[in-house]
Amino acid sequence: MATQEDVSRLVWGALMPGVSGPSVEPWQRAAFAAGVESVCLFAGAVGSPARVAATVRALRRVAPDVLVATDEEGGEVTRVEAVAGSSLLSARALGIIDDLDVTRAQARLQARLLRQVGVHWTFAPVADVNVDPRNPVIGVRSFGPDAGCVGAHVAAAVEGLQRGGIVATAKHFPGHGDTHVDSHEDLPTLDVDAETLDARELVPFRHAIAAGVASVMTGHLRVPVLDADLPVSLSRAATTGLLREQLGYTGVVVTDAVEMGAVSGPGRERLAAAVVSALLAGADVVCLGADDQERALADSAAAVLTAVADGTLPIALLEHAAQRRAMLRTVAARADRETDRDADIDLVASAAPRGLLVDGDVVLSTPGVDVLTVAARPGYAAGPTGWRLAPRLAAADLDVHEVSSVPARDGRGLVIEVRDAWKDPALADALAGALAARPDAIVVDVGWPTPLDLPVRGYLATHGTGALAATVAAQLIAGGDAVAAAASLIHTSQLEA
Repeated sequence: MATQEDVSRLVWGALMPGVSGPSVEPWQRAAFAAGVESVCLFAGAVGSPARVAATVRALRRVAPDVLVATDEEGGEVTRVEAVAGSSLLSARALGIIDDLDVTRAQARLQARLLRQVGVHWTFAPVADVNVDPRNPVIGVRSFGPDAGCVGAHVAAAVEGLQRGGIVATAKHFPGHGDTHVDSHEDLPTLDVDAETLDARELVPFRHAIAAGVASVMTGHLRVPVLDADLPVSLSRAATTGLLREQLGYTGVVVTDAVEMGAVSGPGRERLAAAVVSALLAGADVVCLGADDQERALADSAAAVLTAVADGTLPIALLEHAAQRRAMLRTVAARADRETDRDADIDLVASAAPRGLLVDGDVVLSTPGVDVLTVAARPGYAAGPTGWRLAPRLAAADLDVHEVSSVPARDGRGLVIEVRDAWKDPALADALAGALAARPDAIVVDVGWPTPLDLPVRGYLATHGTGALAATVAAQLIAGGDAVAAAASLIHTSQLEA
């Protein structure tokens, strides 16, 4: 018979609060003492390897065994390298390269980067099949629109991460790729029949499970063929019925952050109710991403304790969740960390230019270049990162001027940096106008490639943002050695972590 203290620790252990600063606050100390086992690093605690490492050291001084997680996907979404930009490629670029050895090598480098700053657990790889180009939240975070290709690369990424001692997470179950609503803001719907779901969305998750993925993240999206009313993250039919019973998954289930508009929206009561629902659905860890973490954690714990006390939430569900969470700690201990870092760097660097699409003439014939940015903001999941092209062009020994309007032809080249402009009519018009005035421009598209028929001398799609993609693009434009520059960047990043 579980004591009240046992029950309380089971409840607190299922909750993953966010950490948004480098120092440990009193409420966090109390939470660790109450039984919190894991945390997720959010903005304020991340940005550079040094900042992440300092945050983790502070946490470990208070809670030596705490599991530290973060969203480190590489490319578009990076927490460890947000300030400088990712030294790794986006998933879409890896899908374009389509070499599983390259994907494994990058995942091992990713694991090394995380391990050196003290992070155990990454919410990656993205297992969504991005079949809707309008998708505002997945895009280049996905390996691509083909389920088989995505599945193979998801498995390779899982193998590389977990061999490197990092808990991998396949997300966002059962697939967020055929949606055009951002679940950070509202509830998207994946309106497909059972056959399509099985033959497309579920394929990468089957690959991940076969590869031994240690955790799966449930998505905040409604899939009527599974549950007409509840989002997957709160649905027992989806989380337990489909993921566990039909697909045979026995690892840890973690939810996406439950403060997101898709499940909670404004109001503390809705957030606490969502936490209870997620645990009833079969989640082992509920991620909290609220601005007021102290209040969100306290309200959530109180709601779950009440649900246990009144019989709404069977204590057996929390006991089984704790048993599964305990397995996470064995992933790093079992991992083979003896990998050849330099060989992995060489493999990723040599492949990196193949992750870009080049159409037309993208090589400048002049050392002077103006850079005009026509771009949408990065997505919510990515946040602000160091992905700008101009500094990389300057590092390639070009005379760079950043401009806010189309300059007249004066002997200098023009590079137009674009990100998802085709999704916004105003930005699309601005791009078309710029090219009408300067058809000699080179367009560098850093988002999902622009499906616009525009007159352009040269077009270069990086398939994602980040320092590595921008460095390779800049070297191609400058006529430099893209592979050598890529290798130098990755090597420096690995040493600085």
